[in-house]
Amino acid sequence: MKAWQADLAIIGAAAIWGMSFIFTRWGLEDTSPALFLTCRFGLAMIVSIFMFGHKLQGLSKTTAKRGLLLGLLMGGGFLLQNYSVNFTEVPRAAFIAALTLPAIPLVSFVLFREKIKNHNLLGVIITLVGLYFLLDPSFEGINTGDIIALLSVPLWALYLIYMNIFTRDLKGQTGQLLVLQFMGALPLTILVAVFFETGIWPPLHPDLAKGLTFTREFWIGLVYCAILASIGIVFIQTSCQKYTTPVQAMLCFQFEPVTAAAGASLFLGETVGVVGVMGAITIILGVLTSELGGLLSPDQPVKL
Repeated sequence: MKAWQADLAIIGAAAIWGMSFIFTRWGLEDTSPALFLTCRFGLAMIVSIFMFGHKLQGLSKTTAKRGLLLGLLMGGGFLLQNYSVNFTEVPRAAFIAALTLPAIPLVSFVLFREKIKNHNLLGVIITLVGLYFLLDPSFEGINTGDIIALLSVPLWALYLIYMNIFTRDLKGQTGQLLVLQFMGALPLTILVAVFFETGIWPPLHPDLAKGLTFTREFWIGLVYCAILASIGIVFIQTSCQKYTTPVQAMLCFQFEPVTAAAGASLFLGETVGVVGVMGAITIILGVLTSELGGLLSPDQPVKL
């Protein structure tokens, strides 16, 4: 496979991921968030076991721990993302999720005391400016979904950090990690669904008491999110990313929030307005500054 072919495949993966926001919204029309996610992970786990179950033979304790931890982080990230999409517009949730990349250096500093480089810090500042405009400069437009989306950012940053650490010496365990992640995520979504969405405890919001309704929209959202946006994305990343550079891959993945915003406008009639578009563009510029700044000049860590 040539580099340009890998880049096109990753752009396709980013578009699939961006559109998953739309299908998640459809799936949540008559179903509460954690219940929908439980069905999504359950279906993805069944399909992945069918495809990779034979690779679980000889599973090491180290790989098992890594896969389950990644699954727990992924489950937490998707739970918050599902709740955010339930309470805010899809474009806002998607561009807030784009803050994950510039957040990684900050999380790495807190956890591992890794020095923050100047271009990373500048990227964070630029994205925060973009977030300010995206959420309305007067802050009158900020809502519960926006706050929940922001809470998911450090979880996704942790997920990507540990994914990078755990896959550095990966040799033939891709299928194992895929199955284990769904196994690790599923118990978390089940617990949240049981305690917060089935009436055992009073729901915090009426939308959390929808229960599980098998509508046409539910099945369309479920199949798309479980097969294409879960298993399919992993296939594309693992098979294509090695043929391109990390920088090129990162640039390709910027199509995710753009696709989500375009899809939301086309299918849901949701827009963020002129000021919101300015904020979205500024967030993308901040991500590019954080990721590409080190290539443009020799950079020194920021001493904190």
